Amino acid sequence: MGLARLILLTAGAVLALAIVGVAAAERPGPVEDGTLSVRDGRATIQLRINGGLIGRFASGRLTVTEPARGNPTVIVRGAERTRALNRRTTVYSGKNLRFRIADDSRLVVRIHASKINFSAVGRGDGWLDGWGDPEAGVYFDGSFSLNGEAYKSIPDVREPIDLVAAPTG
Repeated sequence: MGLARLILLTAGAVLALAIVGVAAAERPGPVEDGTLSVRDGRATIQLRINGGLIGRFASGRLTVTEPARGNPTVIVRGAERTRALNRRTTVYSGKNLRFRIADDSRLVVRIHASKINFSAVGRGDGWLDGWGDPEAGVYFDGSFSLNGEAYKSIPDVREPIDLVAAPTG
């Protein structure tokens, strides 16, 4: 009777592990981060992101709205003026402004500037709106790469974007 009981217990354990393995395989894996890189941008760019940004611009304004909960890292250097709009939103403006922003909660970052260069990694969405005006002869708004794709010109009209992982394989 001892051997039969041992065989039943072993078969039960193997069956339980198989069920757990199948259940884990059916669950989607963790959501992967997307990326956004901007080079020499002349634009207004907004991101709602769980993640981080690091960059700079020549002249303009950076607006950061922090999440209601959490403790984001917001480091801004070179701001000539800093203005709090409310408890959660701060506007930094000036020339040669540099920034590093990170949080695991959704924060909103808006950049309205020229000569924008930055990289963002995380999950979220937003939009790009270049300042180009073909009627005035201004065609180049800078370039961007979204989620590992090739660089292309920043659009002259607001274009929505999603930061998601690049497809594999």
